[in-house]
Amino acid sequence: MIKIALCDDNEVERRLLKRIVASAMEEQHREVLIVEFSSGEKLQRNFSRGDYDIIFLDICMKEMNGIEAGRVIRKKDAKVEIILATGSDQYFKEGYELHAFAYLMKPYDVAQIQATLQDFFHRNLPETVDEDMEFLRFSMQQRKICIRQREISVVESEGRIVRIYQGGEVYKVYERLNEMEKQLDMRRFLRCNQSYIVNVEHVEGIVDYDFHMKDGSIIPIRKRDKKDIVQKYYQKKSELPHMNSSEQI
Repeated sequence: MIKIALCDDNEVERRLLKRIVASAMEEQHREVLIVEFSSGEKLQRNFSRGDYDIIFLDICMKEMNGIEAGRVIRKKDAKVEIILATGSDQYFKEGYELHAFAYLMKPYDVAQIQATLQDFFHRNLPETVDEDMEFLRFSMQQRKICIRQREISVVESEGRIVRIYQGGEVYKVYERLNEMEKQLDMRRFLRCNQSYIVNVEHVEGIVDYDFHMKDGSIIPIRKRDKKDIVQKYYQKKSELPHMNSSEQI
């Protein structure tokens, strides 16, 4: 889900922007959460790092203007993309200091907003040609990460930390395994015990109560459910060639 904040003290223009953004996201089949703020002061007071992916920020507002609010936001969050809205080009220098992603000139132009959002997706998220479940997206140390699910071999849980193994890379994410499982394509993955989910394509074989992975690691199978888990493994394994043929690499 993409989280977007709209900050403009003009309610009419703010609502118009919301309709344009919501329509653009629907056309791109993107799930979105849009939150409105009627002043820069309210935005910065209620903002925490990681709250939003994009902030549409009007420059000319009463009390705290958009540039002032943007400076506060940028100190809290270096990664959030700030899109400035203005009726003048005199603020380009300030926008440069804020590392603004883009400028929108008022009155709002639908095509410009659509193009700006498309540019955001091109820069931040790879295009999914087949289906959204082809990729796993998560945040780690303020970075947005996107990796192919088929390249993940094992997902391991230890307390509130989930480790995602992809080739020689290990990504640590603060997440519950149950929540991470909801984001995985379970046609490919199999929960084999309380702490592990394996990609059946990366399993070399089964020895006793363990999955032996192609990378040499050994993942335990829950003993009391071994028969059911092994049956599911062979079923998923048999369906992999069909599933792979529909994926575009």
